[in-house]
Amino acid sequence: MGEDSKEIRITYETLYEVLRREKSKDELQKLEESFFRDVLEYLQEKTRIVQEAAGKFDMFSVEEKENTQIQLNNVRRILKEIYERREKKIIEMALNKSKTNSNIIDTTNLLAKEHELYNETIKILDGFRKDILLSLLELKAPEIKQPPEPVPEPPAPEPEPSPPEPVPKPEPATSSSEPAKVKVKFLQKVEQFVGKELELYGPFEPETTAELPKEIADILVNKGSASIAE
Repeated sequence: MGEDSKEIRITYETLYEVLRREKSKDELQKLEESFFRDVLEYLQEKTRIVQEAAGKFDMFSVEEKENTQIQLNNVRRILKEIYERREKKIIEMALNKSKTNSNIIDTTNLLAKEHELYNETIKILDGFRKDILLSLLELKAPEIKQPPEPVPEPPAPEPEPSPPEPVPKPEPATSSSEPAKVKVKFLQKVEQFVGKELELYGPFEPETTAELPKEIADILVNKGSASIAE
């Protein structure tokens, strides 16, 4: 099967939906077993587009590179939040299991690698529960395991003394004159899009104005979708 007919499993929209479900539900949400592999393929494909467009200077390639790079940055933020939310839920599941030793904890939505995290966390919690709590209940002092002594590294040879470098004169501090946001006037209709911090912008109609972060404003101006408002 050729590349053109390869099924696309992950898109920006599907990742955003995964994050939305993890944020709105207390339970760990179901993902495809191939989720990590599919995400990796998506990131590799987007990175390839950016790298290929880097050596081209026509308007279309520059625009595609900028749009793809912004999307890549947003996807990395989404992935980080998905991971941290699932991580927190997995640790809470492991803590519940260690406390109650219950067999009714639902682990069906754990991915294979997440099962490792779940089992290792239970093992650590059970070990410390036994060493600390059960020892105290049995009137025993908790066992304190000393970390192994680090092997000292041989001292590095002293470098040859070098002549003192001239101390540069401090330059007067200059405050940035660039505003954090830029007011733009839209020349054509722009559909709703997501910013770097996952904030939503738009949609915008022609002849309307809005204050946007400078980076986003520059992209819209370069695309001919907007102009800097007076």
